[in-house]
Amino acid sequence: MTPLSFTRERSPSEAAEAADIDVTPVMNMFIILIPFLVSMAVFTHLAIIEFSLPPNVGTGLDASSGKPKLKLTVVVAPDYLAITHGERMLDSLGLVAGRYDVDGMAARLRAHREDVEIKDEVILAVRDRITFKHVVRIMDACRALGFPKIGLSSATDESRREL
Repeated sequence: MTPLSFTRERSPSEAAEAADIDVTPVMNMFIILIPFLVSMAVFTHLAIIEFSLPPNVGTGLDASSGKPKLKLTVVVAPDYLAITHGERMLDSLGLVAGRYDVDGMAARLRAHREDVEIKDEVILAVRDRITFKHVVRIMDACRALGFPKIGLSSATDESRREL
């Protein structure tokens, strides 16, 4: 009977040379994959817009009446911007050369901020048929004014409310 062995025909050094593994395709994949994943992580972080739905319970409640505290609200309609506080309209800005007057809105929002109780939160009430890029521009302007909490809501047309 003959013993089974790798060394029967070859020496151990020859057997080790035969088991050489080619890792070039795996390395090529990592060379392409790692920069791609790193670059996507940076773009993902820039694409996030933080906002919240307006709260109706919790810290936003007035202790005496049990109703939500009033916050500054920017109404974004197809033909104007309005700044309201509850049911009271504080300012209204029309379109300037077919565009929203975001700078004018920011100046008026800054002036009205001193008159309200909640100074770090604003709500955007957006009407139908408003392009998202306009909403983002207004959100950026509010964030630049020092409103870290931005709520997003929908607004109804006055004509529909009467029906």
